[in-house]
Amino acid sequence: MKHLLCTLALLGLVYGASSQSFNPLSNLDNNPYGYEMRHAQKLLEGGGKGVGADYDLKYHRFNWFIDPDTCYISGDVTSYFVTGVAGFSQISFELSSLLTVDSVRYSGSLTTFTHTADVVDINLGTSLPLGRFDSIQVYYHGNPGVGAGFGSFIKDIHDGTHIIWTLSEPYGARDWWPCKSILSDKIDSIDVYVTTPQINRVASNGILVSETLNGSNKTFHWKHRYPIAAYLIAIAVTNYSVYSDQVPLGSDTLEMLNYVYPENLAAWQAGTPFQIGVMQLYDSLFGTYPFIKEKYGHAQFSWGGGMEHQTMSFVINEGFDLLAHEMAHQWYGDKVTCNSWHDIWVNEGFATYCQGLTLESAWGGQYWPTWLHDRIHDITLYPGGSVYCYDTTQVSNVFDWRLSYQKGAMVLHMLRWIMGDSLFFQGMKNIIAAPQLAYGYAGTADIQHQFETVSGLNLNEYFLDWVYREGYPVYDISCLIQPDSSVQLSIQQTPSHSSVSYFELPVPLRFKNETHDTILVFNNTYNNQSFTAIPGFMPDSIFFDPELKLVALLDTLIVQLGITEYHTIKAEISPNPATDYINVSCYGGITGDIEIFGPDGRIQMHIPSLNRSSLRINVSTLSKGLYLIKLVSPYNIVCGRFVKL
Repeated sequence: MKHLLCTLALLGLVYGASSQSFNPLSNLDNNPYGYEMRHAQKLLEGGGKGVGADYDLKYHRFNWFIDPDTCYISGDVTSYFVTGVAGFSQISFELSSLLTVDSVRYSGSLTTFTHTADVVDINLGTSLPLGRFDSIQVYYHGNPGVGAGFGSFIKDIHDGTHIIWTLSEPYGARDWWPCKSILSDKIDSIDVYVTTPQINRVASNGILVSETLNGSNKTFHWKHRYPIAAYLIAIAVTNYSVYSDQVPLGSDTLEMLNYVYPENLAAWQAGTPFQIGVMQLYDSLFGTYPFIKEKYGHAQFSWGGGMEHQTMSFVINEGFDLLAHEMAHQWYGDKVTCNSWHDIWVNEGFATYCQGLTLESAWGGQYWPTWLHDRIHDITLYPGGSVYCYDTTQVSNVFDWRLSYQKGAMVLHMLRWIMGDSLFFQGMKNIIAAPQLAYGYAGTADIQHQFETVSGLNLNEYFLDWVYREGYPVYDISCLIQPDSSVQLSIQQTPSHSSVSYFELPVPLRFKNETHDTILVFNNTYNNQSFTAIPGFMPDSIFFDPELKLVALLDTLIVQLGITEYHTIKAEISPNPATDYINVSCYGGITGDIEIFGPDGRIQMHIPSLNRSSLRINVSTLSKGLYLIKLVSPYNIVCGRFVKL
């Protein structure tokens, strides 16, 4: 479309502003996008308490005093609510028992309360009718401690200066303020007042309304007037340097506000302008930036990754992929939020795929194939694992890099392949715009419904196989090239996990000779299915999934010429089992890196890019067990397995 093409042109201008050697993937480690997964060692400690189902939160006003030199918070939270039941006489909030509730005020007077097992139960002293609009004010103080999940209220240091920052996902809000954390009720609006020593600045949600001197302290007032989930409310307090980038969005200009450590200011000022094009891309693909009347921003903090706090992501550095991921969350994760931690892929899978789309759109798309290859590679390291998180009792399960992030992203990528670009991206927009989802919550069923509505397809089997069940397909394909240049195909599939009987997918094959090249698609719905391909020329090579549309492995691809000649695209390994050495070969030779993965899925050996017909590899140092070997041939990425004795 014209509008999209114009946006991509803008991306080219913005991204082109850097040196030619810029590589957005250059600073990635083996787990580049699982930001919320890092340091995830703690149990979720029982998860959300589930309080608050009997009232609807409308507004919070926060008043806090915070000095980054001390891990301590004091202040009060005023909450406005509407009763959801008749006879409402007690209101409850989650709050860590490490904190002390000093008093509670209701209707201008002190009232009684109990504070046990991380829940504050407040006696209203009266019985309220259904639909009553009212308020309550809780005064409290204390050291929040380490907190649940990733550490909810953290005192850290940078360049000799202290910082306090918060990260409440998934259940950590209760560690530092009285809240309602269940994923069913967003707070309509908030005001945040933080008083701190004058050397500091405070980053938070929404718009900075005022900075008021108060003796040796200063009070910062942030106002946010969009619905927000409790875990997305955040503050960060330190001696920030501040600057802004301006983002043209149609007839509007959005401020991209940056709060960064003074010692890192120059690097940030060079890095964040790349996000102007990212914002423009997302705005065109998914709809207007959800919080257009306020701002978007970044606040630097010292945790190993980033967190998509609404209107101001907290991030460790200015890395392109990190910032693109967290920005995408403003649409998928913040405007529309997963309605349970079981469906965390609605946040993380979507943001990860959006992040990939930036690489498809910019720098001539040169990094896009690498990004897709790496996602497929990581997903297929293990045979099982579902995108839907059945066990949410551990942070590492919820924020599983391989499943919630990568496989979740590739569920969308394959769905795009099935639906086509136009319908897929309309579905992405509809998810954001649907009245029942916008500024609210969504689960997998809601996502499926939106894609089905726009496409007219029945996607039950697809979502069952790829979200709720486990694994991926492994293909064996036989091709017989006839004298008239037609090709007889047989596609056989073995699911990697027994939970899926068959992955029904369109399978793309490339047919090629010295002068012709075409891709044909075969709608594979059952095992050993036969097809006749008419490429229109006599092919001499056939390639599986050349544009990386599928999360799949190719076991064998047999190409037979007439009835006499054929070749098999497969990793040949001998001896197998092996003790000291293995000999590895493949039809057409080995043209890229070889990787050997152990029984735990970790890389045990990596042999750099080469171009040989075969290779002898010393495996004597490997422990006993079953190993997977992946290599690159002129035709495909292929795999094989061997046993080390």
